Order: sequence, then structure tokens, then C-alpha cells
Amino acid sequence: MTGALASPRIEGPDDIAELFGDMVGKGLTDGLPVIPPLEKYVRAMIDHVGLPPDQVIANIPPEGGPATVEKLAVNAVMAGCLPEYFPVVIAAIRALAEPKYNLLGVQTTTNPVSPVLVVNGPIRKQIGIHCGRGCMGPGFRANATIGRAVKLALLNIGGCPPGDVSKSIHGYPGRFSFCFGELEEESPWEPFHVELGYRREQSTVTVFGGQGTQNLYACFLTPESIVHMVANGMACYGNNGYLRGTGNPVVVFSPGHARIFAEHGWDKARIKKELFPRTLIPLSGLPEEKQISHPIYNDWDRSRSIQLCRRPEDIAILVAGGPEAYHVTYIPSFSSTEMVTQLIEIPRQ
Repeated sequence: MTGALASPRIEGPDDIAELFGDMVGKGLTDGLPVIPPLEKYVRAMIDHVGLPPDQVIANIPPEGGPATVEKLAVNAVMAGCLPEYFPVVIAAIRALAEPKYNLLGVQTTTNPVSPVLVVNGPIRKQIGIHCGRGCMGPGFRANATIGRAVKLALLNIGGCPPGDVSKSIHGYPGRFSFCFGELEEESPWEPFHVELGYRREQSTVTVFGGQGTQNLYACFLTPESIVHMVANGMACYGNNGYLRGTGNPVVVFSPGHARIFAEHGWDKARIKKELFPRTLIPLSGLPEEKQISHPIYNDWDRSRSIQLCRRPEDIAILVAGGPEAYHVTYIPSFSSTEMVTQLIEIPRQ
């Protein structure tokens, strides 16, 4: 049993619909219905991880609010998480707090960027994180509520209401929740976290700064054709990554596409090397007028080309989704952030 909880108690109407309206009026939700964070639910969340309620996991910008275990548990309950999801939420917050992720920039920019959570390792099956068909869409509790818990924490603890502080011009649905798992079992390559140096039996969450998704219909049977199509979809100079030539663009292949590559002897390293030069954009194809946001290429000679990230290795390749070799999902990167991977600490039961 946890110690005393320090969060202030908020009284509200008994009627559930009225209670939801009251919480919306207090600015405590993302606009969607929430589970009232009753003390018994919050305690169950904290008890599962066995951490002190007042332990600070991170300080969340822009206000620097301390994300204690208790406050994260409150937001996880509101989001609809089960206690067994909570270790992923904590790990994601730790990852987002790493300086190179630049959470302050993500929280306050006019760009619609939002954290994209990718889970690897055994915990995917243990708690039901969906990795297959429709993994980025609705219908899967773990995916939806883990991503939402993180976003609610950024909103409520970080003090980042849309409009006043979060300056995203339009936003996008991924700002409600964006979490899925890699379909490791159907990939011909090593899992993403193993590629990064973790052991297969470890569980991790990687946070990217994604500014939306682009569906690419690459229905071909050879690697060359698939790469050509995907690179064409990635090479859009309006995507924020080209402003600085930094970040981590994400390409999510279906198991069907991954098998085509593998059967032709292509590994992820080769795909990245083939994609990178195809995504260079000649400055001669851009308007001559200089952008007011001062991209790095404003004063370059127009014979040069701009790139979407520093090097081929910065492109992340994942395998997830339905089995058909039809659609590829591209997640453009926010140029002011870098991906961070955090080990998920699974409590002993």
C-alpha cells in the first residue's frame, strides 16, 4: 500500500455526465471523456509499480511541473489505463524529459508535432499493445490509453493548454494519443530496440517527435520500386525536418513489404542508404523568396540540395501493421527533436 497521497481533492457532481462537464470546465481533460481519478484507482496504479507517490519522474515544461508518480497515476487513470500499463507511461515520461528530445519545443511550437510512442520487447504481449493491422488507429485499449495518459500528463502537469501555450496552428489527431508496438514476430530483421543495443528480452519505449502521418501506397514486388515510391513521399520540403536537416523520420513497413526486402537480400541499413539520397531536394526547386523562419539553407547557393536528416542512419525503420505489401506509413520528423529510447522497468509481482 502506498503512503498518503498529496494531490488536492476536487469535489464534483455525482452525475457522470455533469462530472465530465465540470472537469472540462476546469481544463483537466483533452476534450474527451475521462475516468474520474478516485483515490482507489490512483492507489492501484501506484501500488503496481511500487514507487513512492512523491518520487519525481521528470519536470515537464513549459511550467516545469513535477511529474510525480502520483500525478502521473492520476492522469493514467483519467486516460483509462490499467495498472499494468503504468510502467510504460513512466518510461515514456522519462524519455521525453531527455534534453535532446526538446520537450519544451514540442510543447510550445506552432508545428503540430506530438510524441509518437513505439514499444518493443515482451511487454507488448504481456499488456496487449497492438502491433498488427490497424495498430495506429482506434480499438485497442493499451495503445489508446498509454498514449493518451502521456498527453494528458503533458497538458495537466506541464501546463500546456492549446491556444494559450501550445501554439500548434492546426494540431492533429495524434496529439490525443499516438502509441503502437513493433510487430517483431513478423519482421525478418532484428527488433528496433535490439538494433539500438538492447537485449531482445528487454522492453523499451522509444519516443519520436512526429508531425503527422503520410500513407504511401507502394504496391510493388521489388525493393527498388518500393524505395522509389517511399522516397517520393518523404521528399516534401514543406515537412519541418528540412528546415534544419535534423531529426528522425520514421518509415513503418508492413510485414509484407519487409519480407520483399529480406527475400532480395536488403537489410534496414541498405534501405536507409537507398532512401537518403533520393530524399535530397535541390534548392533550385524551392521558391527564391527566403523563409521568415530562417532555415539553415536560407543563404545557401541554389546549386546545393537540402536533406531531411543528418545521415541515413537517422532514419528509423519499423515493422508493424497488416500483412499485405500495400501501404507504408511515413511519419515526418520535427527537426528540433531527436528520438529517445527508455528501458521499461517491469515490477516483480
